[in-house]
Order: sequence, then C-alpha cells, then structure tokens
Amino acid sequence: MRAGMRISAWGAALLSLAACAGWEKPGATGAERQAALGRCEAAGRQIPPEWQDYVERPGYWEPSVTECGRDGRRCWTSPGGFRPPQYRTRDAAAPLRATVIEACMRDQGWTRKEGL
Repeated sequence: MRAGMRISAWGAALLSLAACAGWEKPGATGAERQAALGRCEAAGRQIPPEWQDYVERPGYWEPSVTECGRDGRRCWTSPGGFRPPQYRTRDAAAPLRATVIEACMRDQGWTRKEGL
C-alpha cells in the first residue's frame, strides 16, 4: 500500500466522529437516520483527499554508551548512530469532510445525541 493512501488515525477518528455519531430527530426512524447519514456521507466524499506527509519524530544522533562491570575492568560499548526520522501521512481534508457531514445532518434537522 502506498504511504499516501494511508489515513492517519487522527483523520479516521474525525471522519468516524462525524459519520458515526449518534444523531436524533424527533419522530424519525432509524432507517431515516441511516438514509440522511448516507446522503451526507456522499456529500462529504465529494471533497477529495489531500495527502500530506509530515515528520512524526525528527531524526537524531544517539551517542554511544560505555558501561563497565563492578570490577571496572570489563567494559563494553553500545554503538550510537543516527536514528532516522519517522514520517506519517495524513489526509488534510478529513476535518473539512467531517464538517460537511455534520453541517449536512444539521441542515436536515438532525441533532447530536447528548453525551457524544
């Protein structure tokens, strides 16, 4: 899988928050809620992903470490070295998609359930 195709946990959480949140509307059925949510998710999918790579942890030099036994004569050294940066990919458009889904649901008269 290409690195650009991975959705970060943050982006996925935002989408699931908007899409899977508990929605209620007086007198509406579960089927109506699912239909409205499906329409709103379709509207959200109109916003294409905007993949961005970012440095999650910068690279750094780790020094070598020398340790000696209690007698002070037997010593060993763990080599240091460069620890490369760690990169991640995120969908920068995920928050906008979540906002579109939420606004769409609210425009149709749905409100979030309390406690979510």
